[in-house]
Amino acid sequence: MQPSDRETYLVLYQLGFQKIAIVPQLLYRTVSEFELSSLFVALCQQVSSRGQALSRYAVTRSPLDAEHLLIEFLNAQPLSQMTMLVKHAWFFQVLAHQQLFFNYQPIFDLHSGEVVAHECLARAEDEQGQLFNGQQLIDAALTMNLTREFDTLARSTCFSALAQWNQSDRPTFFINVLPNAIAHHPESLEYNFQQVLDLGLHPEQIVFELTEVEALTHHPNLLKVIEQIRAGGFGLALDDLGSNVAIDHYCTELRPDVIKLDRRLIHGCSRYDMKQVMVKSLVQVAQELEITVLAEGLEALEDIEFCRSIGVDLGQGFGLGMPDRTPIGAILEESALCASPV
Repeated sequence: MQPSDRETYLVLYQLGFQKIAIVPQLLYRTVSEFELSSLFVALCQQVSSRGQALSRYAVTRSPLDAEHLLIEFLNAQPLSQMTMLVKHAWFFQVLAHQQLFFNYQPIFDLHSGEVVAHECLARAEDEQGQLFNGQQLIDAALTMNLTREFDTLARSTCFSALAQWNQSDRPTFFINVLPNAIAHHPESLEYNFQQVLDLGLHPEQIVFELTEVEALTHHPNLLKVIEQIRAGGFGLALDDLGSNVAIDHYCTELRPDVIKLDRRLIHGCSRYDMKQVMVKSLVQVAQELEITVLAEGLEALEDIEFCRSIGVDLGQGFGLGMPDRTPIGAILEESALCASPV
């Protein structure tokens, strides 16, 4: 190891590393193959992120000979490359063993109180029983450059799960899609389209929800992919729209069926004048373009009432209904909309 700073040097010293007499800038520790993985776990936990990025390591079976060692060390890698693998080892397990499952969060018509759809929320559980939420899964996929693999597995697993529920009334499900994944690999959607038909689902039941809204127009293939989605009879939603998004641009370019207002904008919208102005503006533009508006993150009764009063069509959040392993198909009574938040 070549530590980048004194702090990292001290951590290595405490972990049993020693100086190489003829190359004092390098430290070494002799380990068996069985000890190597636990050592990297310790380095991952104890060396700072900066230290991991700037320190370099090499694993060798060569003797501590200056000439051979220095030649090998020319190919040394940042310690962060290995610790990143250690940190996200669970994610490889999730992909390899297909350990994804889904929770379903109900989406309500704010005026009738009816459950009109569910959002499918990806979750995972490893062999030790540890649970991982959707954000952890996406962060790991991005860090490991495995968004395509994760996105493809998530959609395929989700469709298979949806086919288990009673489809007689054709409930609607919102399924998250990473634009990077489908823009670079549109063939995965073709597989999903056929999978939907083979499973007895109907395209009009599925709304593809595009995340990373601000990055959407950076993909020249995305408009073509969206045309594929529409040609297949599926719905389209844009996620996390907020004050920093030019709604007219995205809506005219992508022509979504639904826009979802970011929870950061919705939270406290009944109390803050600036948020009220922004939400009203987004709703007005959407109404003029005949686009359905869905407010995310509704928790407080006052926020629910405000959104309903200004014409927001749909809502989801802990104040309306919690995610569950089973979709629900119930009518939310008017009294429930006025009840205390969950």
